[in-house]
Amino acid sequence: MTLIRYMEMINIQFNRRDFMQVGSIGTGLASLGLSDLQAGEDVCLLPNDKSVVWVWLSGGATQVETFDPKPDAPSEVTAVNGSIMTKGDYLIGGDWVRLAGVGDKMTVVRSFAHGNSSHRTATHWVMTGHNNTDNSAQQPSYGSIVSSSFGANHPLSGMPTYVRSNRINFDEGAWLQGNVKPYEANGEGIKNLQLKANLERFMGQRELLDGLDRLREGVDSGADAWSSLRGQSYNMLLGKVAEAFDIKKEHPATLATYGKGIGEQLLLSRRLVEAGTKFVTINYGGWDMHGNISKALQGRVPPIDQALSAFINDIYNKGLNKNVLLVVTGEFGRTYKINKNAGRDHWPRLSPLMFSGGDFEMGRAIGESTSKAEEPKTDPYGPQNVAATLLQHFGIDQHTQKIDMGGRPRYFLEVGTPSIL
Repeated sequence: MTLIRYMEMINIQFNRRDFMQVGSIGTGLASLGLSDLQAGEDVCLLPNDKSVVWVWLSGGATQVETFDPKPDAPSEVTAVNGSIMTKGDYLIGGDWVRLAGVGDKMTVVRSFAHGNSSHRTATHWVMTGHNNTDNSAQQPSYGSIVSSSFGANHPLSGMPTYVRSNRINFDEGAWLQGNVKPYEANGEGIKNLQLKANLERFMGQRELLDGLDRLREGVDSGADAWSSLRGQSYNMLLGKVAEAFDIKKEHPATLATYGKGIGEQLLLSRRLVEAGTKFVTINYGGWDMHGNISKALQGRVPPIDQALSAFINDIYNKGLNKNVLLVVTGEFGRTYKINKNAGRDHWPRLSPLMFSGGDFEMGRAIGESTSKAEEPKTDPYGPQNVAATLLQHFGIDQHTQKIDMGGRPRYFLEVGTPSIL
């Protein structure tokens, strides 16, 4: 009898696709220590406490008004709303008042660039580390790489490895085999953590199934694996995972510190990584500011300024900062000159990028752009360097290969690519 059938017997409301995604056989084997780094096997690394929260500024945020304000540049170039000095002794855009207060706990990159000005295909490049111009998902996202490397769930808590708060283009697995898609942090994903049966009945049926397992011991060599896998599923359904997804468990003062909307998403992200999730993505759009950029920023920045500063303070205050790496970026930057509509247009030759946390040096600006923020002047970095940084953070060897759907071993990025941090 399959584990899916077991779950159906006890009348649990748990969608088949989501169950196979968040309670896969591969994860059960990983929890038993059956893991390896060799290509050709569906294998997982031993678990660690590292995680990433990936905040995506979709639409293409301006590099000048975020992390490279150019106060000495001509008026048509410099940040329209001025600049502010951070606690890390470097300038950022003047709208980011709260983020300036945690500047010693973050690092901005002023020489991050690629060469693609299409919203869609530039997103593929930055989300995967690989350029692609035909609009197809040719490479796996970073979250899917992590899920493939560590398994779809945390082996003890059952927490999904990869969670998305809302969708970003090219955030799935492409050629990776197995179920490495992100688990949904809302909608059906949350509903599927609910018990349809009442708890007393469920526990009685659980005892029955545990008793059947004991009878199978010594007869079925796979009994231990099934028991371990079912234990993960119980963890998900009996509150450990569901509770992590419930931000109402937080103190009202904490909820107020983060704020609504993007704040709630970042608070949820902190709860998830604290409970064992390894990669969380958040899409905070609205940055395609072709006109009146000053007013647009005044409306768009305050919620995320509040949320990011709250998140950074939170992970540092909780002692999570060495394990949790926050990444803030988008598909490209914007033109260094203000256009005739008082906005900025697409510009991929320089893009915003910020990190906080991880076991890296913080409180600095890396790289330098040209005087008008046209392109990198020193230390040019691209999406492959972002990928290398993430792999270093997670302890994933660049020599790791995975077998694609055609049976070929493939690397995640070019071996020898340097990390940014």
